[in-house]
Amino acid sequence: MKFITTVLLVFTSLSFSFQDNAKVLGDWDGKITTPQGDFELVMHLTEKDKALIATMDSPAQNAYGLVMDTVSYKEGVLKMKMEAIGGTYEGTLKDGKIIGKWNQAGMSFDLNLEKVKKK
Repeated sequence: MKFITTVLLVFTSLSFSFQDNAKVLGDWDGKITTPQGDFELVMHLTEKDKALIATMDSPAQNAYGLVMDTVSYKEGVLKMKMEAIGGTYEGTLKDGKIIGKWNQAGMSFDLNLEKVKKK
C-alpha cells in the first residue's frame, strides 16, 4: 500500500509541474537597457515531451532562434541559461508578467517580460 501511495504522490506532483508550465508557455517580449542602448528580447517557451524548451530572439542584433540550454519553471520562478553566450535569466511570474533579470558577462540587467498578444 505504501508503494501505491508513493507512486500516486509522484504522479500528482508531476501533474502539477506540467500544469505550472502552461502558465509560461507562449511568446514573451521585453527589453534590456545597456550602455550600448536598448535591446528588445523575445522569449519563445514551448513544451516537448512535457519538458520546457525555450528560444530567444534579439531582433536588433538580427539573432533569432537562439536555443536556451536549460529551462525550468518551479514555484512561480522561471530560470533559463544559454551556455554559448554565458547568459542567464531568472524571473518571477506576477500579475501576468515575468519580472526578472538577464545576467551576462558579469553584468545584470532588468528584463521584464510581457506575453505577446496573438493577433
